[in-house]
Amino acid sequence: MRNDLMMKRLIILFVLGILLCLGAQAQTKEGRDYKTGLGLRLGGFASGFTVKGFIKPKGALEGIAAFGRRSFVVTGLYEHHFPITGVNGLNLYAGGGGHIGFFGHRNAYLVHRYKKKDNIIYVVEEGGTAVIPGIDFVFGIEYKFQGAPFTIGADLKPFVDFYEGVAAYADGALNVRYVF
Repeated sequence: MRNDLMMKRLIILFVLGILLCLGAQAQTKEGRDYKTGLGLRLGGFASGFTVKGFIKPKGALEGIAAFGRRSFVVTGLYEHHFPITGVNGLNLYAGGGGHIGFFGHRNAYLVHRYKKKDNIIYVVEEGGTAVIPGIDFVFGIEYKFQGAPFTIGADLKPFVDFYEGVAAYADGALNVRYVF
């Protein structure tokens, strides 16, 4: 019951973050071709919704609400964009942030690790949920189509979970966003 309340609060915080990103105004267009983007992130471990809003000419906040196998993960990132000279709309970006994941019974993303083999699993009790914090890094490339309100991108997002120790993973994804 307590985890359900925490999840509802995090969803509310995520929605508020989206609203803040929608209201973010950059002072110049240097280094970017849009203010805000809403779209889908199709990842290896988890896929979901993404919102990115520029708060500086080359700095953006990104929020991700991702769903995986018996899991839900909310991620917040700061990303610095590096425009590629000579190609309008093409940017590299790098950044970092954190996440909170909610994992159902016997689930650690797509990889089960059992205590019997001197490893861990996130949830032992059937019907139980584990709440797991972590840190994230992101490295990616994004292209804003000239004359169209869309971007497409790819990223690598290494991350670390803190649960009975430290577990590191790397997730890759394709991103498609409607931008304005």
